Amino acid sequence: MVTSSDDKKVLVWEWDIGVPIKYISDPTMHSMPVITMHPSEKYLLAQSLDNRIVVYQAGDRYALQRKKKFEGHNVAGYACDIACSPDGRFVCCGDSDGKLFFWDFKKTKMLQKFKAHDKGPSIGAVWHPVDPSVVFTCGWDGVIKMWE
Repeated sequence: MVTSSDDKKVLVWEWDIGVPIKYISDPTMHSMPVITMHPSEKYLLAQSLDNRIVVYQAGDRYALQRKKKFEGHNVAGYACDIACSPDGRFVCCGDSDGKLFFWDFKKTKMLQKFKAHDKGPSIGAVWHPVDPSVVFTCGWDGVIKMWE
């Protein structure tokens, strides 16, 4: 299990004993209110409040992948969810302007962006577990949308 906090640290916990086994902190880090595991379970994706998604190698060693970051969206302090496609090829995330962004995971290139929600941030995003062409989003406008 992985947790984050406002004091700019990430803790990796041993599930059976409830004790952190890894403490990740760096003076250059920003708070990361959302952390998602990549489907391969080799990476952690974290929504950093400096308007980028950062990637950490997961496993025995947790290390920041400095070249692998996803940029172009503006979270403005919101905890916008990160979603990975079931095959791990794509990443999507909302932002504070109600937009939805899609990136290629391997190349970290932005593929598309849409105006998903009208009033406030696009706060939640989840990929359909069986159909990789479907994404659901929700926003502060009280609407849940399905994207194909």
